[in-house]
Amino acid sequence: MGIFDGVFKKTVTTFLKDGDGWRQRQNDSPLDIEVCGGIAVADPTTRTCELCVAINKTIFKNTNKPNEKQHPFCKCAQIPTVLKEVALEFSMGKIKDYLFVKKVDLMKSMGYIIEDAEEVYDIIAESAKREFLKGKYELGMLNGYGQRVSITVELAGKRNKSGRIYRFLSGWMAYPNGKLHNNTPFSGFVK
Repeated sequence: MGIFDGVFKKTVTTFLKDGDGWRQRQNDSPLDIEVCGGIAVADPTTRTCELCVAINKTIFKNTNKPNEKQHPFCKCAQIPTVLKEVALEFSMGKIKDYLFVKKVDLMKSMGYIIEDAEEVYDIIAESAKREFLKGKYELGMLNGYGQRVSITVELAGKRNKSGRIYRFLSGWMAYPNGKLHNNTPFSGFVK
């Protein structure tokens, strides 16, 4: 367990009056997690730690007060920016091979069968884009792999479960310039 594990888990809230509220994290390192091949490494030239490199150029809505540091000796600064679109890295395999194979009982309990895979994919993808743009997500652990983000998805029950709404979390990694990578389409029901 790292020294900063668990420090970053907090609900994102709106605090700016101008309605924009987006902040892009940047540090004085030329590196970001994508340049490092998906695993951030410290930049010895600028003496920037892996955590600062991991969130370099990553955009969040209202995560902290401007210029608040993520950890002791943090080199990151927040700059105002505008995010109008979210790009997703999200494969259909996460739905067909995971939800409808490894979590088939879960999907059946909500009234879904494999023929509904594309519908479920579309709902999760649209929810992730919409909720992230609204700033409605929860920050999870930050480490050399990046910043984890949990986004709530609402899925209406089907067949014998119609009329019910299921709320669950999907797990993502936030990468530079408004990109989200899906870690898991289902990480537990919202309590």
